Formats: sequence, C-alpha cells, structure tokens
Amino acid sequence: MKRILSLLLTLAILSPATFADWKLSQKTTPGGSNMGMITTIYLKGVRQRTEMKMDMDPETAAAMSQMGSMASQMMPEMPISIQQCDLKQDLYLSDRNKQFFIDYYDWSSVPPEKLARRGNQKITIKGTVTIDSWVVDSGKRQKMFGLDAKWLKWTQTIETSPDACQTSEPVKMEFEGWFVQLSVESQSCPTNRPPPTGGGCMPKMIFKRIANPGFMLTGTRKTYLNGKLTDTSKVETLDLSSATLAQSLFDVPTNPWIEVESMAALMKKQINIDTSAKTVFSDGGKSQKTIAIDYFSGKANKVDQDALRSYISSKVSSAGMSGYLVSSAADIAGGKFANVIGVEIKKTKESGAAKIGGLFGKITGSTDAAKAGTTSAEIVVTLYGSDGKTVVASMPATAEVKGQPDDAVRAAIDQVIGSLLAKAK
Repeated sequence: MKRILSLLLTLAILSPATFADWKLSQKTTPGGSNMGMITTIYLKGVRQRTEMKMDMDPETAAAMSQMGSMASQMMPEMPISIQQCDLKQDLYLSDRNKQFFIDYYDWSSVPPEKLARRGNQKITIKGTVTIDSWVVDSGKRQKMFGLDAKWLKWTQTIETSPDACQTSEPVKMEFEGWFVQLSVESQSCPTNRPPPTGGGCMPKMIFKRIANPGFMLTGTRKTYLNGKLTDTSKVETLDLSSATLAQSLFDVPTNPWIEVESMAALMKKQINIDTSAKTVFSDGGKSQKTIAIDYFSGKANKVDQDALRSYISSKVSSAGMSGYLVSSAADIAGGKFANVIGVEIKKTKESGAAKIGGLFGKITGSTDAAKAGTTSAEIVVTLYGSDGKTVVASMPATAEVKGQPDDAVRAAIDQVIGSLLAKAK
C-alpha cells in the first residue's frame, strides 16, 4: 500500500514529447499545508525522467541548512524515475547509493538473459494489478504557456487481486484542471505503475483502458482509498520550456552503478560496518558486542522496517553495544554476531484519522499531520543467540499511541528493549 500511494500521490500521467525535448517544473501542495513537493520532469522522445524534492517553508529550510550533511542523511531519498517506453520498462535510480532497479512492464515475458545481473533470484508471477483510466472533457479552452489548454477531469483506478504479492485497498485518483498535449497520442505510454517492493514476487499488470489527457498544468488532485476521500492537493506548473537534453539522462547508468533486485533494496541506506567478527572496537580500545537486527516477521507490511530496525540499533548503541542491520539471511549464518534481535508484528490497527494523517505526512513531511488519530500495535521482541535460532529471551509488548503504525511499534519496542539488551551483556 505504501509504495502504491507514494507513487500515485506524486506522479500524474504525462505523454512523452514527440517533436521536441521539454523540461517542466511543478509544485504539489496538500490542502491545509504550506509545504509540498517540487517535481522536475525531463522529456526526450518517448522517454521521461522525473526528479522530486521537498518544498519546505523558509523556517524549516533554514533549520535543515544549519544541520548540514546530517540533515541530508536523515531525509528519505526520493528515487529518480525514468520511463523507457521503447524498452517496455521503467528505471529507478538511487543517486545516494549509486544503484538502479529495472521494473519491466510484463515480468512474465522477461527473457532470462535480462535477469542475469540479478544473480540467482527467482521471479514468481502472482496475482494481478488492474489499472483503468478515463477522461471527461468540459469543453472549456484557453492558452497557457503558449499552448492550447483544455479543462479536463482524468480518473485512474488501481486494484489488486486477493492473491497478489502485496494486496491493497482500491485506490482512485482524480485530476481536474487545465491540460495540454506535448505529444501525439500514439506515442503515449502506460504510467503510474506501482513498482514491486519485493524482488522475487511480481504481479501481472492488466490495463483496461489507457486514457491520454496530456499534462495537467494547474488544478486539483483528489485521492480516494476504498471509496473514501483521503487527500486533496493543489497542483501548479512553475516552468515549462523546450530544451535540448542529453541522451544519458534517459539511459541505464554504467559503472560504478549496480543493479539491485527490488525497490526495497534500492532505497536501503548503505551502512559501512565491519561484521567479520563478533567483537568490534570503539575509541579507547574497549570491546563491544555486535548485535544483528533481523528483518521483521508477521504482519510487517504496514511499517517501515529499515527505520524501525535503525531505531533498535540506536537502542543497542545506547546500551554500549553495536547494532547491525542485516541485509539477508546469509549475514546471520555462521554466527558472526554475539546475538540477533527479531521482531514479530502480531497486529497493528489504525483509526480513520490516523490513515488520513499518514497520507498527508508522507507527502509534506509534516509530523503533526502524520500523528493525527491513534494506532495500536502488538509485537513480540526476541533476543536470539549467535546462530539466530536459539532463544535467549522473548517478550511481548502492546502499545497505543497518537500517530502511525511505526509510532505504535516504536512505543512497544521501548517497553521491552532495555530488559532484553540487559540479557545480552
């Protein structure tokens, strides 16, 4: 659900330019907020490159500037997306990690040689994601940026089948405003395709209708989740100009960039920690235990695992030990670590206000918006031995807080982590 909403809340359909290269800059602002998203779009032929960044108010921007490089590390990276319609694939780039992920339009027909760089990863096609879109023309016309603009209402829906790799509630997006055409309709590509989070399981994409309204210069965007309105935002174009763009902006990058198997792997922060031994050394030569933080189990699809695992790692550091976020089961094999911490998510439950607040928070970065409503979490935190299997201690915890599932899980972790770490010393 997070990945579908995050893409739908930031990207609108856009047809690539046929007769010229284009560069566009657009601002999207959620209702009731003075913070938003700046999206810069580059168009060349049938390819499209999209870059995004937060648009902060002066006070917040000044505070972030004072924090320097620390602030850039704290902020989540927004991947660059490149739509390669001619190759029937979308490309996602992490400039921070110098990694890229290729999401094919039809995973069921990808030749084996195209997957060679993904190692021995097994691709499973499970379930479907059905996308439908249509346009209603009001008949109103005017000139904008020297182009003929039409007042249209474009609607897109996304539904996953019950057996899909990652199911979600039905999502509907409505864009209503002034649209212009920057291409001929025969050159348009299917867009707003949610990339798979997991590398091994992919749904089959089904497009019922692919409407081509062009590009919305200004207007409103509404998001519905399971039939309920959850977000209304203002969209405005800041700049639209023709420019000659380098082809390299739209191609798969070369060395030292490497390909990864999923969006989750792409966005994972690179942390340089030596795990070749159970013990590391801090300043002064005092030895420290290294504790591995495993991936969560159970109903973990509603939480940000990397953020919560980093939180546990900070608790481990506060207790005088070193925490390491494992990247695969192979990291634990061989007993490299003194102990392993695992978290099972038994249950998380959000109030209606919490769901809506979470949507606003993801786009604006507003902590107040993200903490609207209450959420409860029920978890079990387990401390294992060096083999990652032998249970040293296990403690359940339940918490209800004002905020999102991550906040509730974090509060539950706080209840038991101290007692568990005491057993690791």
